[in-house]
Formats: sequence, structure tokens, C-alpha cells
Amino acid sequence: MSWTSEAGGGREFNLGQHALPDLHFSFQMCGAHWRKVSPGWSYPEHDHALFELNYVLEGQQVMRLHGRTQLQQPGELILIAPGCRHDSEIGSPASMTYFCLHFDIDDAVMYGRLAALGSHLHAADSELTTRLKPDLERLSLLSGETEEELAAESFAIRTCILRLLLELCQYAFDRPEAGEDPAMAATVQPEEARMLRERYALEKKMQDYLGGPDDGDRLSDRSLFPPFRWIGLFTVMVPDRTFWTKPDRFLAKILLEDELGRFGVSVVAAGERLLTAVLFTDGYSVPPLEEYAADCRRLLEHRLNEPVRIGLGGVAASSGELKGLYRQSLSRLGLSEAADWLPDFDFVNRTVRLALLVIESEYADSELTLAGLAARLELTPNYLSALFTAETGRTFTWHLTRIRIDRACALLRQSRLKVYQIARQIGYADPAYFSRSFKGVVGLSPAAYRENLLDE
Repeated sequence: MSWTSEAGGGREFNLGQHALPDLHFSFQMCGAHWRKVSPGWSYPEHDHALFELNYVLEGQQVMRLHGRTQLQQPGELILIAPGCRHDSEIGSPASMTYFCLHFDIDDAVMYGRLAALGSHLHAADSELTTRLKPDLERLSLLSGETEEELAAESFAIRTCILRLLLELCQYAFDRPEAGEDPAMAATVQPEEARMLRERYALEKKMQDYLGGPDDGDRLSDRSLFPPFRWIGLFTVMVPDRTFWTKPDRFLAKILLEDELGRFGVSVVAAGERLLTAVLFTDGYSVPPLEEYAADCRRLLEHRLNEPVRIGLGGVAASSGELKGLYRQSLSRLGLSEAADWLPDFDFVNRTVRLALLVIESEYADSELTLAGLAARLELTPNYLSALFTAETGRTFTWHLTRIRIDRACALLRQSRLKVYQIARQIGYADPAYFSRSFKGVVGLSPAAYRENLLDE
């Protein structure tokens, strides 16, 4: 920017000014490890919403990218774009050593440019490998140091990562004509990348909260989380302490997230010796967390070839109870004293879960009542009513009404049934009472709700 003053006037006049736009972007390293493997080693086919750099230090690696086989020799680099399905195994030598780094960039322009490079093998003397080799080898050496040594080298690690990012971006910038190879291109959609970042942000929140001082109000705001009716928590421990220094820890985290992701939004917070899995579900029924945890244990033991212990925390309807669930999970692993005030989650969850499953499957029965349901569960109506309120914060009638109205909304959207027909299908013998209940929940009459859908 330049300026001048009018003679004698003391006034200043801008002759011009220039500014760059504000930029806000973030880079996250989500897993980096050095590994030496023996004959028979393989890594199963998988994909992820992350960029990956895979660099072979010695030996041979057979890598398949979207089904296309690449033989990776010492000093060669493979760049893998998000969404590319890949698997690998050791080649012909007696051993193989590689360094692998996963990362994400929260910037549409940089993300797009790097994704457009596709997934390819780069020779040892190629431009990209030559650019990245010094810092890849430096990071591979740092990954073998102890936790204390790594803490001292934290600035050096960050410096290497930033140089890698700079060189990658410069390489992509120098190739504006680069397009995606249809056979090898990343298939991940921007929505998946956004969800990944939200999950990592939530994971960081969980790590800070569970590892920090007890503050019951910090996570009581439901807007901080995905929509949920239930939160479940359990902790995973591998007794062999050396396991936690191995790259299999990263695999265990991915396996847990993928397995639990089938049932809701899953977050796995990694500690020094534990993995804590948190599951947010939006269903009416209490999630069968014991079954999910048992399935996860079998999966981890099969894939990791390590014995696994599970500390079941339980299920709650409020995020403010997460700390209690976490303590209970630790106590069941023998890592802390049991919290006396915690409810018996095993019993309560089974009871409320059975009740909600009955409601979800039999909501269309106009004779379904609290008294009838209690008799089927061999409980008194007052006790069942108290369980509903204590564990979900809502009454039996509230749950039954919401399930029926949710189904009514679906029928109004997806069918041409008349309002009185819909009322009968969801368990209301009186269409007028159905309309009043619907308006009480949705804020519109069934007819007005359907009209709004047509207008849209």
C-alpha cells in the first residue's frame, strides 16, 4: 500500500491497496508407523477417507490398488487417495520394512488437488519420491523412539509433516492438467470427508473429557453431539502392553469404528493403554451394547491375533453420564474402584430394551398398554413406568406416541392412504384422537403435514 500527502494540507490519499483472502484450513496426521514384517504377512483389503503415503525401506511389498497389483521395491512410494480400496502383502524377500502415514486436509482446494493425483506407485527416482524421501525417512526413524524421546522431538515431527505437505501441494500445483485415472481415482465423496473430520473433532472432545477432571456439566449440551437417544460406552484393553506400541493399534481403532458404525455414530478415543468406544444411537430401543461389545471382541481377537478384554460401561440417555459410564468400564477391567452410585446397567438395559422392542414391533396394536406390557415382562406397571422414566427420561406413553407418529409421518410421505386409514394402521382406533396426538407432536395436522410435503 502507498500514500502521499497534499502539500500544506496534511491530508493523506490512498493510491491503492491489495489484500489476499483470509484462509482457514487444517491438516491432521491420523496415523503414522514404521513396521518390519516376516513371510506370510498381509494386510486385508480396506479403504478410508484419508490420504496415505506408503514408503518401502527394504524388501518388497505387493500392493493392490482398486484390484491393480503393484510390486513396490525399496525406496519406492505409493500415494493412496481417499476411498481407494487397497490391500498388501509381503513380497519375495525374507522380510519387508515400510513406513506408512495417513493424513487429512480440511481445505476444498488442497484436498481436491491432491485427490486428483489418484493412487499410484512412484519409482524411487521419480520427482515425488525424491521430494518426499528425506522427511519420510526422518519420520520413519523418529517412529522407533520411546515416548519420552518422541516428546522431545515433537517439534521435529511437526516440521517434517509440514515439509511433506508443502512438497505434496507443490507437486500437485505443478500439474494443473492432472486428472483422475478412472481405474484408480478416489471414490470418496466430500460428505464422507466432512463426516470424518466431525468424528475426529468429537474423538478429541471425548479424549479431553474422559482424561480430564470430573465436570458433569461439560458435555451436558446435546447440541455438541450427533442426534441421539442413547449413548453407549465400553473400553477395550489388550493385556500385552507391547501391543500398544505396534501399528495394530491403528487397525484396532479402524475395526472398532467400522463395526460400531453399522449401529450409529461411533467414536473411538485412543489412550496410552486403552481404546474407549462411544456409540451414539437414535433408535427408540436401548442398543444391545453387551452384544455389540462381544462381537467387537471376537472381531479384534480374530484380526489382531491377541487376547482382548472388554470393560462394559453401559448405556445412558444423557451425555452428562459419560464419565460415570467410563468409570464403570474401568472398574470392570480392574483399573479403578467401582462407582457405587452407578445403576445396574446390565439389568436395566435388558428390561427397558425388551420393552422398547415390543413397542417398536407392536405399536400398531391398539390394545398395547403399559399394564399389558408389564404383565408380559413379569413386572408391576408402576415399576416398569419408573424404569422408563429413570433410564430414558420419558414415560411409556411418550415412547409409544413418538413411535406411532414417526410411522404416521412415513406413511403420509410414502403412501396415498387416507388419514383415518393411517390412524388404524398405527394403532389409533379414533382418527380424531390420532389427529390431536399428531398435531401435538409435529405441530401440524396430518392433512397440513401432507400438504406441506406436496408444496415442497
